[in-house]
Amino acid sequence: MKPGFWGYFKFSVSVIGYSLFIIWLNLWILLLFNLIFVDLFLTKKIDWSLKRYRIPSGVRSTLGWIVTFLLAIFISISIKVLFLEAYKIPTPSMEESLMAGDFIFVSKLAYGPRLPITPLAFPFYHNQFPSGKKTYSEWIKKPYKRLRGLKKIKRNDVIVFNFPEGDTMVVQYPGQNYYSLVRQYGRNYLLEQFDIVTHPVDKRENYVKRCIALPGDTLRIVDGHIMVNNEGVPVNPREKYRYYLYTNGNPLSREIRDSLNIPESAFTYNPVNSLHVIYLSAETAGRLIQFPEVRSIKQFVEPILSFQNQEIFPHSENFRWTGDNFGPVIVPAKGDSVVITPYNLPLYERIIRVYENNQLRSEDGIIYINGKRNNSYRFRMDYYFVMGDNRHNSADSRYWGFVPEDHLLGKAVFVWLSVDPEKGIIDGLRKERIFETIK
Repeated sequence: MKPGFWGYFKFSVSVIGYSLFIIWLNLWILLLFNLIFVDLFLTKKIDWSLKRYRIPSGVRSTLGWIVTFLLAIFISISIKVLFLEAYKIPTPSMEESLMAGDFIFVSKLAYGPRLPITPLAFPFYHNQFPSGKKTYSEWIKKPYKRLRGLKKIKRNDVIVFNFPEGDTMVVQYPGQNYYSLVRQYGRNYLLEQFDIVTHPVDKRENYVKRCIALPGDTLRIVDGHIMVNNEGVPVNPREKYRYYLYTNGNPLSREIRDSLNIPESAFTYNPVNSLHVIYLSAETAGRLIQFPEVRSIKQFVEPILSFQNQEIFPHSENFRWTGDNFGPVIVPAKGDSVVITPYNLPLYERIIRVYENNQLRSEDGIIYINGKRNNSYRFRMDYYFVMGDNRHNSADSRYWGFVPEDHLLGKAVFVWLSVDPEKGIIDGLRKERIFETIK
């Protein structure tokens, strides 16, 4: 029996859709499976059902359930890797654009899905089980590869990425930055006293920040004001800063805080001088000063220091920057070259050694890369500079440097659920934030 119009139609749609998907994945050998569609819709020479085999009905039913279960896992993993993934916001570093307790969807298609680097992993767990054991094996490690995306990153995009300094962690302190602990206590002490674990790129913790500067941009922060390529960046009305607020002798009342949606965790209070150290947007600060209980309010600006702040990137005495006075620094771009000297090497050392996997040493003022003397370096990847909207309460590129392109996961698109972690699911449900677009 010859196939009718609908047979040819379904055959054409299946072949075209499957072929485009395989070409996008760049797995050309799988195009051979189009021959299955030829038989399914046109020739029908093969019986693809299990009816022709003498299999007991109970076994056949069990096999059907197993196939359905495995297919469901395959589809869910494919969606997670290639299209869309859900994340939870654990910290207030992006307030008020994203709140702690927001559940967001991240588009993998936006900038192109990154294919798994360590594919041997237990599904639905990121890097460890509740017991603390790793959920993946490094027996197979694939090179970095990203499929074609819908667009490129733009300044001001809210992006999700693997934490660049998350390659090494102290098991007993999972929320602490290992390299920060090294600067405080020394590497030998940590190795002797604690358990250390390392993670490949795709198994490092997930961070969400706003992209401030793109590859090739020159960034500078002056008294808290961001400048990119010598042009001031417009202030996002949702940005929060640290303020010093003085009252008339009493802490801010709950009525005032509730009316302005200021959680108790957003401030500290010193009763000796009625000082509140509080994190606010400029709009909220402007509304607070109108209350008679408030005597004064002033935004904090961290000045240039006469000594080195060890927690500020690049953690070198040559660069005495702060979170509010930073740079200028050029964000590395793929293919660009930079002159490297003992003075500026701290800016690019981690890129050269860790992200782009080169041997690097410096002796008597001479820099050697892969055993050869060099006074310049050409970058093999694009890099990005990111910051949290809660500017004085965010661990971002000012503290740990650039985000390499192979760490990029996707673009945050919208909030699908939001629950205040201080109140719980019933009292803390933020209905107004559900399905809110992330800007």
